[in-house]
Amino acid sequence: MNKLRCILLDDELNNVILLEKILSRKCPQLTVVGKETTSLAGLKLIEELKPDLVFLDIKMPGLNGFELLKKLEPVTFEVIFVTAYSEFAMEAIEHFAVGYLTKPILDDKLMKAVHHAESRILQKNTTSNIFSFLETKMNHPQQIKIALSTLNGMIFENEEDIIYCESSGSYTNFYTAQGKKLIASKPLGEYEKTLPEGYFVRIHDKYIINLRYVNEYIRGRGGEIKLNNVVTLPVSANRKDHLIARFEKWMNR
Repeated sequence: MNKLRCILLDDELNNVILLEKILSRKCPQLTVVGKETTSLAGLKLIEELKPDLVFLDIKMPGLNGFELLKKLEPVTFEVIFVTAYSEFAMEAIEHFAVGYLTKPILDDKLMKAVHHAESRILQKNTTSNIFSFLETKMNHPQQIKIALSTLNGMIFENEEDIIYCESSGSYTNFYTAQGKKLIASKPLGEYEKTLPEGYFVRIHDKYIINLRYVNEYIRGRGGEIKLNNVVTLPVSANRKDHLIARFEKWMNR
């Protein structure tokens, strides 16, 4: 693989110089193609150079790091936040950052974050979406049939074809990639126990989703998940932290 092209953006010039020196010693797989000390100049540089990776400070005058990323959506590069503040880690995860480094930078943590970024760049095609990273990194088992109890007997459905499940009182609606709606005569909680945890996660009292079909997480009090670029489902505020923790776990695989 060719060297990864990266940009360094920090409002303190000394921090930029120091980071570049560390990268040259510890991360020879990177080449620094640009450096800036203001967010607006950094925004323009990213748009012009289209880097693979951006090392980004959070607290900057003008646009902060999160506001800068918002202006660049959809973000097609990987992001490693480098900041003096630890309290923004959760928000960084919501932005699908591949790394979160606090100053002063420790060499081992820097190299680990760069390795994660390199892995994700190697695996993706046109998006830095965390779910595409998950899909390519997880083992794909043979098709597993899920038994769905119905009023007439049983339906056996490939679990990987299930997009999401919806609670309907004592029943559960299963929506499939083939456009089918299957009604099972057991409550959602029963299927939460049997669906493979590696792919399925409960995001709401009413919904369990299949991570294979997630295209986007939209931030909010709980937030929303967009499935298959068609269906948008709410995330309960009390389940958001669990979902974000799952994201963090995948980034550190």
